[in-house]
Amino acid sequence: MVPQSDLNNFLLDYCSAFRPGNITKVAEFYHLPVTMIFANQVKVLNSIEEVVSTLQAIMDNLIQQSFHHSRVDKSYIHRLADKTALLSARFSRLNADDTVIETLGATYTVVDDGKGYRIAALIAHDTEAIISA
Repeated sequence: MVPQSDLNNFLLDYCSAFRPGNITKVAEFYHLPVTMIFANQVKVLNSIEEVVSTLQAIMDNLIQQSFHHSRVDKSYIHRLADKTALLSARFSRLNADDTVIETLGATYTVVDDGKGYRIAALIAHDTEAIISA
């Protein structure tokens, strides 16, 4: 079974990597294909280029708001199978002086593909929708 501490570290590493100028590194956290669901949009991305393009569009919007880095405020880990888990978290997006720009929720299906944990599915949602139990 996947150790909970390893999954928590994966989430913290992902959050730390998600910052301006680092999208190529962030894309490495994703399993291909990956499903991303944002509001009323569902994307199935089959290439690293599609992942980078999608993440860069998100980052470009955040940079316009003076985004600098993110913080995990609360997270829950649900082991589903030997190499599969659900991570549900509340994040704050911050500017350089740690002023909160926005808070959001996201839930990830994470798989260990033999090379480490990777995000196979992402659902962005309100903070009230975090899966805690």
